Amino acid sequence: MLRYTQLKDDKRQSLRDIIPLDKPFTLVVEPSSLCNFRCSMCFQSTVENGYFAVNKHNMPLDTFKLIMNQMSQWGGDKLKVLKLSLYGEPFVNPNFCDMLALARDAEIAKRIETTSNVSLLTPQISEGLINGGLDYIRVSIYSPLQDKHEQITSSQIKIDIIRRNLETLQELKMKHNSKTPFVAVKMLDTYGEENDLFRKMYEGVADEIYIEKPHNWVASEEKSFIDSLYGEKNANVAKELAKNDNHCVACGVSFYTLSVRNNGDVAPCCVDWSGGTNIGNIFDMPLKEIWQGERMRLFWIMQLEGRNFENASCRNCQVYKSNYYSKDNVDGVSTERFKL
Repeated sequence: MLRYTQLKDDKRQSLRDIIPLDKPFTLVVEPSSLCNFRCSMCFQSTVENGYFAVNKHNMPLDTFKLIMNQMSQWGGDKLKVLKLSLYGEPFVNPNFCDMLALARDAEIAKRIETTSNVSLLTPQISEGLINGGLDYIRVSIYSPLQDKHEQITSSQIKIDIIRRNLETLQELKMKHNSKTPFVAVKMLDTYGEENDLFRKMYEGVADEIYIEKPHNWVASEEKSFIDSLYGEKNANVAKELAKNDNHCVACGVSFYTLSVRNNGDVAPCCVDWSGGTNIGNIFDMPLKEIWQGERMRLFWIMQLEGRNFENASCRNCQVYKSNYYSKDNVDGVSTERFKL
């Protein structure tokens, strides 16, 4: 199997040559927006009473079934990837393994993946991931030091338990003679010795270990997520952001991604926790019609015309401006392609 960090570059097409797509490459579904961690650099730690706060729920199984039905009826090529995680910890939802099995049976995607802190990864869930055909699990680690882990996550979870959960998953994979799910373990760059401690700690229970670069999500009026995590090391982050600045005007991610929140809201974005890019809801219109509809086209045209500052979430986003996270540049593509 390809390492998780190689997937973005595998058989990559020039997006600017093929948009608009008949169907997105990536569908992101939110099993839960609830989380058992409240990380200091995450919007889970905000106290705002906005869109995210009032929509923190598990996705009902019937809602997930509707998504699978709409995708099955869409036709055409399979999705490149179905991501069963968005703004919360997916294993908070007791139906996660049932959702995974439904997604596997629907055969709508070439691969299925999720992202988790794995603190809730029981042997039963691990069995469900293996039997359900999960291809990749990306594991978020916050520190190899117990006191710092507790400080960042505001939880009392022991990091030894997290490692043991991954060890159990690998043991069960061997028992079932399965190479999947591929376990990719990552941590945000600490710009210090913790990076090496992290690699050493998860050696033997991960199929891949890597350091991820920081970003500020969709910025909050309440706090800077980067400041919350890095403090005096913020100068290192500023250098990193400047080095990776692609100077793009338009967001390439929005041209190949659809995300479905637990309440059925749909956005062309996987980092907009505040809901500013919502373009529809699956209970009002099927995903195919949302993707091919006027609101989606107008969103793309806004991007290409350099007017994304008009969108409250887009103007506060750093992710699409980073070469590390966004591999596509669609600046200068004619808007004529997107007119209905």
